[in-house]
Amino acid sequence: MLRTTKEQAAGMVPGAALVEPPDLNPATPKDLNVQLTAVQQEVMISGKKVLAETYNGSLVGPTLHVVPGQRVNLKLANHLGTSTNLHYHGMHLSPEGSADNIDLSVKPGRIQTYHLDIPANQEPGTYWYHDHDMCDGNGRPMPGMTMSPAPANVRCNGTESQIGAGLSGTIIVGDSRETLPPAYRGITARTLALKDTQISSSSSIVYPDGVLEPASPTVRLVNGQYQPTLTMKAGETQLWRIANEGYAIAYDLQLDGATFTVVNQDGIPVAAPARAKHLVMPPGRRFDVLVTAGATGSTWLRTLAHKTGPDPFNGAGDEYPDTPLMKVNVQKDSGNAGPAATAGRPGMATSPQIAGPLPGSHPDLSKEPIARSRSIVLNDDGGNNFWINGKLFDHTKPTFAEPATLGTVEEWTLTNKAHQNHPFHLHVAPFQVLSVNGVAQPRADYMDGVSVPHAVNGKPGKVVIRMRFTDFTGKWFFHCHITGHEDTGMMGYLNVIAAG
Repeated sequence: MLRTTKEQAAGMVPGAALVEPPDLNPATPKDLNVQLTAVQQEVMISGKKVLAETYNGSLVGPTLHVVPGQRVNLKLANHLGTSTNLHYHGMHLSPEGSADNIDLSVKPGRIQTYHLDIPANQEPGTYWYHDHDMCDGNGRPMPGMTMSPAPANVRCNGTESQIGAGLSGTIIVGDSRETLPPAYRGITARTLALKDTQISSSSSIVYPDGVLEPASPTVRLVNGQYQPTLTMKAGETQLWRIANEGYAIAYDLQLDGATFTVVNQDGIPVAAPARAKHLVMPPGRRFDVLVTAGATGSTWLRTLAHKTGPDPFNGAGDEYPDTPLMKVNVQKDSGNAGPAATAGRPGMATSPQIAGPLPGSHPDLSKEPIARSRSIVLNDDGGNNFWINGKLFDHTKPTFAEPATLGTVEEWTLTNKAHQNHPFHLHVAPFQVLSVNGVAQPRADYMDGVSVPHAVNGKPGKVVIRMRFTDFTGKWFFHCHITGHEDTGMMGYLNVIAAG
């Protein structure tokens, strides 16, 4: 049953103080043994009781804190009625064995232990984890997946329905504040996990009882709260770790009267920190940003009205309204808050300018010799078929017959012939974006997901990227991160082999 956004939010009380997501573990250099339990249960969303799928009982999964060089043994206990698994989005981990292997699938009542060796050079920043279970469209796992033992016949809900029902959480690697100038290393850090809920008439967001359609009325949440309030002191600068941990919906973030200083994106410290008036965040995107409070007063963090295609009413993208997400109250500081406390409009002031490159930023690949160029064409039929290079995902065949070789750099051209944006995500390693629709991009634009623009007047959107294949052989998956598109065919993989 579809309802308006106002009806979706009925019973929720806005304005409560922002609460950080729960922590799975404290930050420590020691090796970790931790557990996530996937379980369906009722949760409270700003005073409204809703049925969800949770990790450890939380609508926003508990935050996993890791440090470079650490060994993490993570047990996933499946108490759901469907098979499930985990993907450690953005992390540089092996796609094989019991690491970041989405070919693993955990049946109800079983436990899978993931052994994660965090690389010594893993960049400090914000990452996330989520279900990545793959089904064949008939509620069955893909052929070739490694299933845990009995029971033999169980339901297999795909990635879309499980993330949509709540199964995602944040990973913090190290502390990105340590890459900043000394004046900013002791500032307050906030985690802002963005999700939305589409609530059925029976107060459920669990598929198939929930609506689960990107164009349907939805409630946008920050840390699982409806329009919470964050309080800052006049003149104070904070680091906000912002992550889009939803299943499909994009954000165009604006902090009214302010700018963001971007210091980290998709877990990678940037080479050239820059101020931005808004942040475009397709599913899976993360930014670490500095914000500075101005004079006393209040303002709003909101997502602006935007479209992901030219005609949302005819299957060509989705259209989202301007929506307030979080109120920011600025209170008087009893100490010396500096000029920012009185500058500009009440609420917020211009964010700081930071000189780069920041420690951990990646080198420019634009002048590197490339071992191979590849073409990836994204397209759909405006319905339920989504293709890469004209084919639906085939788990038994790589997208390219020719593998990539460790140590080499490749250039890929991503072409979108469809009439809606498709956010492209690569597992295992980030990539550098060279150009978007022919416009050169700043060297800082390393990321693990990029929105490939839709076709306009028959001219496809085009993004050119480069990546270096390092450390891990095996299947490197890539797909659209609108999870319904991934589940229905817009996914592939490339075999990566050792140098001969």
